[in-house]
Amino acid sequence: MKTNRPFPLVLEVDFLDRLHEPVREGKAASVSAIIRTALAHYDFEKVIVLHAPQLQISVRLPLEIRKNLKKLARTKHTSISHLVRAAVEAYLPKLEAPVLAKRQTARRKPARKLRRKG
Repeated sequence: MKTNRPFPLVLEVDFLDRLHEPVREGKAASVSAIIRTALAHYDFEKVIVLHAPQLQISVRLPLEIRKNLKKLARTKHTSISHLVRAAVEAYLPKLEAPVLAKRQTARRKPARKLRRKG
């Protein structure tokens, strides 16, 4: 049998901990064995993609911000995109609040004055 090369996967730490449990309990030989068995038995026709489609964009950032993002991403063991998304999601409400207020104001109609007959 030909030796298989390592295949990199990105897994959440909690999920990886779950994979190590059966190995520690002697129910599986290794994490790789669990993954190989799961892949062999899984019906991929049932796969539902739960994440939103993504697009790659380019933005102009000063060199100092780039360096800081790269360093922070390494330190936090995450991607630069994740850090940018977190920062922008925290900032967006500040931009959206005035727009929402304007929309709500525009929806309100002035009260009509009732005329009495007679």
